[in-house]
Amino acid sequence: MALPLPEDTQDVVLQQGRLKKISNFGLRINKYIDWNANWEKKKDIHHEILSSNTKNDSLLESYKNRQKALLANYKKLGYHIECFTMTTDYRFISGLGGAHVLETGLTLHPLYGFPFLPASGIKGLARSYAEKIDDALNDERLETFGSEDKDRVSDSNREGKVVFLDGIPTEFPEIEVDIMNPHYGDYYQGNKPPADYLSPNPITFLAVAPDQKFLFSLFSKEKSLLAKSVRWLKGGLIELGAGGKTNVGYGYFKEVVSQGLQEHRKTVVASKEENDDLMARFNKLKLQCNPEKFLGFIKSIEMGEIPLLGNISFKDMGSGVINIAIVEDLEKLEVSSDVLKAVAGKMLEVIKPHKKWDDKKHERYKKLCLMAGIQQNS
Repeated sequence: MALPLPEDTQDVVLQQGRLKKISNFGLRINKYIDWNANWEKKKDIHHEILSSNTKNDSLLESYKNRQKALLANYKKLGYHIECFTMTTDYRFISGLGGAHVLETGLTLHPLYGFPFLPASGIKGLARSYAEKIDDALNDERLETFGSEDKDRVSDSNREGKVVFLDGIPTEFPEIEVDIMNPHYGDYYQGNKPPADYLSPNPITFLAVAPDQKFLFSLFSKEKSLLAKSVRWLKGGLIELGAGGKTNVGYGYFKEVVSQGLQEHRKTVVASKEENDDLMARFNKLKLQCNPEKFLGFIKSIEMGEIPLLGNISFKDMGSGVINIAIVEDLEKLEVSSDVLKAVAGKMLEVIKPHKKWDDKKHERYKKLCLMAGIQQNS
């Protein structure tokens, strides 16, 4: 078999089983497609590609470690960090319409070859949700995402205050062969009128399988803007969908909290020094001991400090601070749902329902349980 390559490269590629040793999926699908002089379109070529042993978790793990190091460095510079995972609810496809020898593409990391969501697209999805669904104020959007005018010399050009990183899989995801079957290809191409006698033209393409986990990371010096950005991004992934074919159910995500995510957060922002810092703030709070200071303490809690809350107790803070009346103030705080859940759980160690409570207090207790992720029976 001859290849359109230099002879020395042909010798390497044509070694027995050499193609099955390609460790970068992006190189396999984007840089080498099996070819011969009697070329004809292969209907099962996507299956052939997937059957090759091309996954390399070490490349992805190396990339994840560098991202963790990046976030840790920004943390030291005073930035607030948010990390969370989402799971594909159905198949996910991005780059379907990109130019490719197989007629359909798939967005892969340009260096490491794993499927990912580019940061620019993630930022655009969060912005779209903020505009279309959340009806966020113009000033909030401008501060978060920056101006739409990207002319560097323009007076209206403004940089956003929240940084979005690429959405990356927690491990190399499963990829499946999917199919679309347009019945009126000749009509869409302008060659013939639409009619029942036109033949369908099956087209195969690659898509990320359902139930694959992706990690999303953001950072900013503005904590309130960061919390809103996380909410907008989650909303966009859940309600709007990412990538192509969202109108037929592709690209939607669902939220998941896993042990792996907690480990990622610990690696990024948790350390002995941070534990000491949390304890110092908590000890100072106990000396001041008033509701306003308590709410301020909650707002100061970072995502990476959530596991460290297990080292503290609210029991000796007094009922003047930890009481059922403060639940309404908790609802108004602009903090992440994970922080709120952890704090509510600690409060439930202190607050217990009482038979003399009125209906309003019982209702607040139910709200506190919901914040902590505990479902109360009616």
